[in-house]
Amino acid sequence: MFKKLNISIKGWIFAAIIFMLSFYFGFIYFHSIGVKTIETTFLFMDFSMYLKELIMAVFFLVIYLLFSLIPSKKFMMIPNLFILMSAGQSLVQFYYTLPRLNILGSTAEFIITLSLLGMSYSFSNVSFEVIDNVSNSKGKNFFEKWINQANNSLLNHWKIISTFILIYVIFISITIITVVFK
Repeated sequence: MFKKLNISIKGWIFAAIIFMLSFYFGFIYFHSIGVKTIETTFLFMDFSMYLKELIMAVFFLVIYLLFSLIPSKKFMMIPNLFILMSAGQSLVQFYYTLPRLNILGSTAEFIITLSLLGMSYSFSNVSFEVIDNVSNSKGKNFFEKWINQANNSLLNHWKIISTFILIYVIFISITIITVVFK
């Protein structure tokens, strides 16, 4: 289910640096505006939020697939940049929920961070498979081969993609963040 992504050392270092920088700058920003803690509560009945977050997650999947049209894995860092920055910001929110000892809120924020990282992994996995195998796919021209390979890759990885998307949508939709300033 989880296979190793074929990324160069430079790619992994770049992804780690982006994730850590987004965490660092998020922490600096929260500190500069005087955030003391974050209180996380839960609301389960806001169905418009479920739909909005589901559309956003599917939009990111489409962006990843569109970037797989470029036959180079280096360009896949552009959509990864945004999800890794979102994961870093979510990790900052997790950090700021810890002083309130809100175990459920902290767990929800940590699960959101892990689901964003999982979405980044699974979307990259699909896109890399499309980039690697588009020439072996059936079709007359490049675009037809790309569509066939994108369909095959999505069918091969639909379970992990839908799992991470559902976890993200559920947890981001039910959490309400209240910021406590100094």
